Amino acid sequence: MKSTPSRRLPFVSLPLPLLCWLAVAPVAAQQAAPDGASPTPAVPAKPGQPVPRLPLVASAAARADWTVRMSTDFAESGEAGAERNPAAAVISQQRTASSIQFSKDTAAKACRLRTHWSDGDTEDEWIVMGSHVAERAGHRGLYIVGSESSTARELSRTDFPELAWVEMTHFRGLKAFNGKKVFVFSVPFDQKRLSSDQAQIMAFAKRSDASATPSKIFKPKIQEVTLYLDAATQLPVLYNDGMILRRYAFTQPSEDHLQPPPKILEFLRNRNEALRVRLTPPAGPGSP
Repeated sequence: MKSTPSRRLPFVSLPLPLLCWLAVAPVAAQQAAPDGASPTPAVPAKPGQPVPRLPLVASAAARADWTVRMSTDFAESGEAGAERNPAAAVISQQRTASSIQFSKDTAAKACRLRTHWSDGDTEDEWIVMGSHVAERAGHRGLYIVGSESSTARELSRTDFPELAWVEMTHFRGLKAFNGKKVFVFSVPFDQKRLSSDQAQIMAFAKRSDASATPSKIFKPKIQEVTLYLDAATQLPVLYNDGMILRRYAFTQPSEDHLQPPPKILEFLRNRNEALRVRLTPPAGPGSP
């Protein structure tokens, strides 16, 4: 978002053949807890036990609400009962996103992202009929988001773009987490497929240092990226990439269809009218 943007930090089920799992089962092993809590072993799936279906990360329902809570305190436990690191109580002076609420309504062709910031501020972004509208920093007007980096940029393709790296070779087995069974996926940070933004940064870094690695450039606090998927729904539960700890919570959406506020609709109407006028060719000689 280049024009004074806000600061902001998202598949049809087919049974997976058991043979595919047998090919990756030997790599299943005890995983370090992604949130700093005591590790709980991820148990490799046995014949007859559930294994992930394809696609590995499911899409949210056609009408869905979910919240992603974000933290950089990796000692803060995602598991019930663990204690928070006292250092996490120190209030940072840097403004960061603490959570993003997603609301999706496929029938209405609308999606809203509501970002909650560490200073208590809240900002909304809307995707309406393919147009992505966001607020300028400090709520100083609206603008159309182009191809610049944005949490919402990839939402037309997937609800969870941050999990595009997940493959079956990363599957490590089952474990219990907060009273439910989860599928565990993990990969060394330097072997994880980079996002498009990260790939651009790496390409730039390698021009000056051919030995640069993702770990050297992004400096994750842990070297093993970990993802928990709910074993029943295959929706994300917890994702720790060593830079941000994300915890996902899905709630029942409102019975009413998702409706953008009047200021968003008015902004889009005015913009579309301005585009129509600009693109209308001038009348030629002799035109009425």
